[in-house]
Amino acid sequence: MRPTHLLILFAISNLTSCALIGITDKVEVDHPLRILEGGIGVQEIVMGQGPQVETGQEILIDYTGYLSDGEVFDSSLERGVPLEFTLGEAPLTGWNEGILGMRAGGQRHVSLPPEQAYGEAGVAGLIPPNEPLVFEIWLLDIK
Repeated sequence: MRPTHLLILFAISNLTSCALIGITDKVEVDHPLRILEGGIGVQEIVMGQGPQVETGQEILIDYTGYLSDGEVFDSSLERGVPLEFTLGEAPLTGWNEGILGMRAGGQRHVSLPPEQAYGEAGVAGLIPPNEPLVFEIWLLDIK
């Protein structure tokens, strides 16, 4: 086999193996918990790709919400229906800061103190008053 044929074969096999091992896939990272203003905790689990989400953009997320004892109280995954809303008008105040800066395809843990979630009122039969909450959030799309 000629050297040029070997070089071409090597290049093709490397391109194929890059795709096979998922070089273009999301990058998993191990970042420490960061505490934002208002006591919101964020920890990157998977970095997404593309531009960071900004306030005012429509987003599509999946999420699972946990009480402080680890019990799941709500999950869009279990319902099979992602949630769509405008960042800045999130159903929970703390999500506006906790999701800000994520990239599509990213996954993040967001910890909300009670005042950034349901506060003193809680949700009858579901979330006790003054309950801190933890969410696992997947940013599916930025519209």
